[in-house]
Amino acid sequence: MTDLPDFLKQGERARLFPILADTSREKRMASIFLSLLPQIPLLASAVLGTAGVRVGKRTTIEAFTEVVLKEGSDANDRPDGLIVASTGKTTWSALVEAKIGKSKLGADQVQRYMEMAKANGIDAVITISNEFVARADHSPVSIPKPLLKKVGLYHWSWTWLATQCEILAVQKAVEDQEQTFLLNEILRFLNHPGTGVERFSQMGAGWKDLVQAVTNNGTLKKTAAEVEEGVACWFEEERDLSLQLARHVGQPVETIIERKLKDDPAARLKAGISQLVDHQCLASTYRIPDSASDIEVMADLTRKTVSAGMKVKAPLDRKSTKARMNWLLRMLKDDDDRIIIRAHWPGRAPTTQGPLSLLRQDPEALQTDNKDAAPHALEVLLVESLGKRFAGRRTFIEDIERIVPDFYDLVGQHVRAWQAPPPRPVKSRPSGVEEDVLQENEHGYEEPSDAVDG
Repeated sequence: MTDLPDFLKQGERARLFPILADTSREKRMASIFLSLLPQIPLLASAVLGTAGVRVGKRTTIEAFTEVVLKEGSDANDRPDGLIVASTGKTTWSALVEAKIGKSKLGADQVQRYMEMAKANGIDAVITISNEFVARADHSPVSIPKPLLKKVGLYHWSWTWLATQCEILAVQKAVEDQEQTFLLNEILRFLNHPGTGVERFSQMGAGWKDLVQAVTNNGTLKKTAAEVEEGVACWFEEERDLSLQLARHVGQPVETIIERKLKDDPAARLKAGISQLVDHQCLASTYRIPDSASDIEVMADLTRKTVSAGMKVKAPLDRKSTKARMNWLLRMLKDDDDRIIIRAHWPGRAPTTQGPLSLLRQDPEALQTDNKDAAPHALEVLLVESLGKRFAGRRTFIEDIERIVPDFYDLVGQHVRAWQAPPPRPVKSRPSGVEEDVLQENEHGYEEPSDAVDG
């Protein structure tokens, strides 16, 4: 067994079956999870990668609990764990503080641990709780910026950790039989409600008042507590929904954040508040690997609707609105009354839209007054009116988490981005009407009887 790290005065190896009092739920959870990092390298790589740590074949992972540091340690301040990753002459270490159930992280405690890490030459502090953040290098608590320059601060939610396990399991990425057994066991453990792992399940206490204020045409104030709370809760749901989508498709799903806001959670919250006050809506963008485009999700407080949509470039080798619309319609396998198609036109022409059922009957139903124009982009949306459920703290979240996966199942998995076909040799090119007919038959955009417009 390897000696303890130089900065560690006391510590126990993280155990899969820790012997702890029933009241030590957080230490038990931390020990069980940390014990798996040395045993399942792919899991260690997935989670430590968010802290900038590369886990390779030569990397050794050690995990400890019951940690007492040599410098600045206090009997009342004992981190729940310690991770040490060593590769050759390079060593990276992090203190771990875990919360479970409804327990929240305290800024004072996290700051003390960061000061302890600094005093002992430890690189980072990792917090784990049921709180959600947009990225691992964001934190649910506010820490003085000078301290952040000396010690890294990272946060994992328990649900996020469970999702990393589930993605590895779905992808069958772990080939070792014993590691696979451990991975499935920790996934089963984290998904059991008795462990205290909680997903984001309801908006804040001020949500109903916020919705009512918009319904009554009231002016929202950026400084109002319910406005800030509403945006903060939306961001938590955004992160939780991205994890649910990741489990739904078995691939990591990214939340898209403006570059200027990525590294500044306070500025992002401020921007979200401005959007809510100015437009009475909350919006998020998700990127699913290999999808035709990002999925835009919006909650409209004025109309009490939730929508999910994606926009794709229209096939430029199709010249007419009818041909371009049929290209899209053939990819949409199922009809649903909630699905709307929106056409985006060149120049200043406003968008036009209509239900999928109408366009099945008449692909030219969205044509503008300019009969020669054709849309340059097509957008598919699933829009659902929630009525009274919109103002419900739990029902609002329940409906979002139903609507967005519905959209992916009905639309997202089927739509493909248009790609221009390779050019044919000049001598073999037909011309005029013959070319239109041949292209439509080759690429399946229209049946032969619809190939020639008008």
